[in-house]
Amino acid sequence: MIDWEILYKIPLGLYILSANSGKKDIGSIIDAVMMVANQPCALAISCGNQSNTKQAIDKTLTFNLSVLPKNVSPDIIANFGFFASNEREKWKYTSHHKYHGLPVFDEALAFINAKVIHKYELCSNTVFIAEIVDAEINKQGESLLYQDYRGELKNNVIKAYQRLKGE
Repeated sequence: MIDWEILYKIPLGLYILSANSGKKDIGSIIDAVMMVANQPCALAISCGNQSNTKQAIDKTLTFNLSVLPKNVSPDIIANFGFFASNEREKWKYTSHHKYHGLPVFDEALAFINAKVIHKYELCSNTVFIAEIVDAEINKQGESLLYQDYRGELKNNVIKAYQRLKGE
């Protein structure tokens, strides 16, 4: 029997994963990101098989990651984490610019542009192995960890979601 609380003890960050569907820029919050090699410089990300962002990455084989700062607004997490890209124009409500043709969050600590070189489909998620094409530090600060979200931020994100849902 798995004690699911153990999985929350593994340090993970929160990131905005962005892609383009062919029609519009889309994005979602993910927490499963890790560096997997330095030759070539590569990382692995995991996103849900039902997400619009995953489907866009399947088509284009490219994505950006925005590394979220610890002091990020709960609205950003609610916007990208609680709404589907086909129900809300997420980037319309977010200060952003283009980095290698895809959106990145202006207040992110860093931006990463990557090209998929392998993918592994599991029942619930797809793991993409991607070569980092370019990466840039945007500003100094602490990264937002999933543990920070679960601790002090989650209630504020839920309140932000309820407010944004009513708009």
